[in-house]
Amino acid sequence: MLILWAAIFTVIIFFQSGKNKGENGIKWAIVGLIGYILGFAIGMLVIGETFISIFIACAVVYFAYKLLSKAALKKKAIDL
Repeated sequence: MLILWAAIFTVIIFFQSGKNKGENGIKWAIVGLIGYILGFAIGMLVIGETFISIFIACAVVYFAYKLLSKAALKKKAIDL
């Protein structure tokens, strides 16, 4: 259940952040969900522990969020 809550939370946060930055929110949500799923799958494959895999997935999502935010700021600066 915690795995699904974290995935849903990730999608909502990425969608809202994408919209707030003037980007396509759906694209951001898909990127966040794919990052979460890949991070969780790699954590389960390597470690095999659910809570540690959720932490790894959240770390992957955090870095993806930072990269998307940085790219949105650069795009906004270029457009101005």
